[in-house]
Amino acid sequence: MPLNPKELREKNVKELLDQLKELQSQMLKLRAEARLGTLKNTAAIRNTRKDIARILIVLAEKKQGKTEQATSQSSSK
Repeated sequence: MPLNPKELREKNVKELLDQLKELQSQMLKLRAEARLGTLKNTAAIRNTRKDIARILIVLAEKKQGKTEQATSQSSSK
């Protein structure tokens, strides 16, 4: 089941990075299974890749939000 972006936005950066690392290792396993020909659900690779992208987007949003907050605070001083 795909990850929900609303739930991802509620998590902190450390939790997102942990989940990202877990998905990347899962992706490595899925690709190895596909190479060996033992992968039953080929859509799992695509779904995992999209989940990784969702996490990366949320991380980028959080980073950009911090940058925008720091910029607005420094310009208001």
